[in-house]
Amino acid sequence: MDTDHIPLTIKRFIPKKPLDFVLYGIFTLAILKLTSLYFSVNPDDSHWNEFKEEHHCVMRKTEYGVERSSWVCDDGKTYFRWMQQR
Repeated sequence: MDTDHIPLTIKRFIPKKPLDFVLYGIFTLAILKLTSLYFSVNPDDSHWNEFKEEHHCVMRKTEYGVERSSWVCDDGKTYFRWMQQR
């Protein structure tokens, strides 16, 4: 690539290694996506007790009687309540 006609002020922003520029861009996009996922989580558990009663949820136990941090409800789904592990 012939860059003799490009002014020096612009030339310093052109990367010497274009692949590095692409990798920095991908890394930046990944960080932005992870940040948006982190801030879009709704940690509000205020409706869990109401949901648990409406759907007749019971705490899941192993065959030895040890309670797990998951709930089995009458809709056939298993819900994991990570907020209870604090």
